[in-house]
Amino acid sequence: MLKESYVAKLKTLPKDAMKIAVGYPSAFSPSETLLREFNEIKSKLMKKGINEPDARKRAWQQTDFEKRYRKEIGSKPDVIDKLKEIKKLAEKKDVVLYCNCGKKPCHRFVLIDMINHLDK
Repeated sequence: MLKESYVAKLKTLPKDAMKIAVGYPSAFSPSETLLREFNEIKSKLMKKGINEPDARKRAWQQTDFEKRYRKEIGSKPDVIDKLKEIKKLAEKKDVVLYCNCGKKPCHRFVLIDMINHLDK
């Protein structure tokens, strides 16, 4: 089964689960450009007094993060092949995609959606 988590929870995950890092830097992470734009907007919003969850959501929207991230990943055939491998593995055992983000929105949820919609 395909699951998600984040770094702070790694020790709480089942020992037999396959854990795959999808945070920066990895083949699955957002580009430096997209990540930088997202973090800059989030930081500016937080400096204006907006709480982190709301700043995160607004930065996600303002950068058109999901659309751009899907396009980035979709343009990398080698990464798509790895996603297909993950899908096959998840049919046999627990596979956990994890990164540093503790909260939604996060690219790991987009990856799970992409994997779930892949052909084998």
